[in-house]
Amino acid sequence: METNQIIGVVLILIVIGLYALWIRFTQRQTGVKAKDDKGVQVFDIIVKGVYSPNVISAKVDMPVRINFTRQENSECSRFVVFSDFQIRKELPENETVAIEFTPKKAGEYSFTCDMGMYQGKLIVE
Repeated sequence: METNQIIGVVLILIVIGLYALWIRFTQRQTGVKAKDDKGVQVFDIIVKGVYSPNVISAKVDMPVRINFTRQENSECSRFVVFSDFQIRKELPENETVAIEFTPKKAGEYSFTCDMGMYQGKLIVE
């Protein structure tokens, strides 16, 4: 490899790293607020390459319903897992699946696909 090629590869890696840091630190971490449905906090999440939205914000000790609609056929997104709540649910393609639970303590809880490539966060306050 020539010196110019090495410099080019290093510069590309630096740009990719800086972009990843920019995305991480400029992303709003407050989360999308719930819609209220008779005392139930309701969220609608589209699954298509990512969870959208991927950060949601709920209140402690109030029931939560998260409606996942999987708009793709990727095997990776076939299941959603909330490990802190011992929930693993299949998401059939082009169907809405509701996951319901009541968070009992404040904190940040992740939800992922089985492989951990799709990632989301539930912020409970």
